[in-house]
Amino acid sequence: MDRSTEKQALIDRRRDELIAGYPAIWDRIIAEWNSPGPEDRVWLMYSANYLFRTQGVRWAMDPLALNSRLPQAPAMDIARDLRSLDFVLLTHRHKDHLDLGLLRALRHLPIWWVIPEAIFPLVRKEAGLPDKQVLVPKPMQPIDLHGLRVTAFDGLHWQDDPDSPDGRRGVPATGYLVEFGGKRWLFPGDTRTYDPASRLTFGPVDLLFAHLWLGRGAALHAHPPLLELFCHFFLALQPRRLILTHLEEWGRQVDDFWDFEHAGEVVSALKKYAPSLPIEIAFTGTEVLLEEAQNGVLDHNHSCQPL
Repeated sequence: MDRSTEKQALIDRRRDELIAGYPAIWDRIIAEWNSPGPEDRVWLMYSANYLFRTQGVRWAMDPLALNSRLPQAPAMDIARDLRSLDFVLLTHRHKDHLDLGLLRALRHLPIWWVIPEAIFPLVRKEAGLPDKQVLVPKPMQPIDLHGLRVTAFDGLHWQDDPDSPDGRRGVPATGYLVEFGGKRWLFPGDTRTYDPASRLTFGPVDLLFAHLWLGRGAALHAHPPLLELFCHFFLALQPRRLILTHLEEWGRQVDDFWDFEHAGEVVSALKKYAPSLPIEIAFTGTEVLLEEAQNGVLDHNHSCQPL
C-alpha cells in the first residue's frame, strides 16, 4: 500500500469515528460553554472554528456546524444551542470558515456580527442578518464588544503566484487581536505566506492561534517545504503560548490534509527554537482551559490528541 492510499484509509477511519462521536462531543461543548465559571476557555467546533467564554462573555469566530462540511454528520439544533452568543467574528469566505446556513439559523438572535468588508455583500445577501447588529471593521481600528477590545487587521491568506494577474493566489481574509482583562490573544487566521517582510507586529501576545499549513499539495512530503518558515513566522509574533489548529479539515484532498502527524513535526521544530514555549495541538471538539503550563505542555483532559 503506497503512502497516499494508506493515509486516505486513515482519514476515512478518523472521519467516520468523528461522525459517530460528534453528538456526544457537541453536547459536552455546549454544556461546558454554557456553564458558569471564572476561567477563560476555548472550544473547537471544527478544525479552526472557535467558541469562547472569556470573563463571562460568550463569543465565536467562524462558527460552523459539522454537517456543513460532512453532510452525513448529524444535524444539531444550532439556534437553541448557540442562543447565548454575544458576538461573532468572521474572517473569510472559504466554506470551512463561512457557514451561511448557521448564520441564517442565528439571524433572529441578539448577536453582534463583525463582518469584514470583503465578505459583507455575500453575507448580507445569503444570511439575512439585521443591519443594525452588523459591524464592518476597519483595519487597525479597535472595536469594543461587551468589554473586549477587538482589532481587525488584513490577513496573509495569499501566496506569490506569477501566473495570476496580480501576482498572488488567495482570498482576502481578516485576522484579529482580542484584548481583555490584561490578556492579548492573536488570531492571524489562515496564512499562506511566511515572508518575513509580511510579519505582523503587535508585540508579545499571551496566546497565539496558529493555523497549520506547510505548503500546497505537500501533506504527503516527508519534509514539508514550509515547516521552518512556519516556525520562524509564528515565533516572531512573540507568543507566550501557542495553539496549533486547522487540523483534520475534511474538505481537503489527501495531499492537502494536515493531521496529528504534521502537528507533531511542527511541535518538534518549534521546540528546537523555543524549548520552553507551551504548545497545544487542538482538534475538533478540543477544549482549551488556559491553566498554567507544566514543562512547556498545556495539561488538561482534551489536549494533544485527536478525539
